[in-house]
Amino acid sequence: MSGIEPNLMMRFFIAAGFTLSLSALVMAAPVQENTLLKSTEESRKVALQVSQELKSQLIREMQLSGPVRSLLVCKYTCPEILSSQSRKTGWRVVAVSLKPRNSSLGMPDAWEQKVLADFARRAAKGEREDALEFAEIVNEPQANYFRYARAMMMEPMCLPCHNSRDKMPEAVKAQLAVDYPFDKAVDFSVGQVYGILSIKRGF
Repeated sequence: MSGIEPNLMMRFFIAAGFTLSLSALVMAAPVQENTLLKSTEESRKVALQVSQELKSQLIREMQLSGPVRSLLVCKYTCPEILSSQSRKTGWRVVAVSLKPRNSSLGMPDAWEQKVLADFARRAAKGEREDALEFAEIVNEPQANYFRYARAMMMEPMCLPCHNSRDKMPEAVKAQLAVDYPFDKAVDFSVGQVYGILSIKRGF
């Protein structure tokens, strides 16, 4: 190859390298897509499990003791369910809201705020609850993460503790004043997005 001009040789190697890189990207795309689908399915399964477990606990307590005692489920049982799933999976599994009851546990980060706002718009247009989920790969300075969110909707059984304050039972208002003096989780209506179950995991 001694007879080939140096510039021509350089162009050949650059072109060859670009072709190899492009081929690698084309091959990697389906792999990444499959991984995204698999991660979404796994995260959906965990989110549904958390939602069903929490709902069954709330229904049980409401039927046995009424709304005041059900506040204990939200205060103690919900964080434990989320913590248990985080330990079990190794992922960050949390419940957050733009109007949290406990701001030390329920404040959304920037990504979660955008998803919550989007879900609220979609719900207001009549989109079904089971369609209100979102997943994507996010590039952060320290690493890439898979993120998943599923909507938590306001249901009739939630209203005694999340309605406007003037419609709440006096006992509920009194307990909220003690447990959550800076409570923002009020003035909701049935069918509105209360929050999201949010999952963050390495990718």
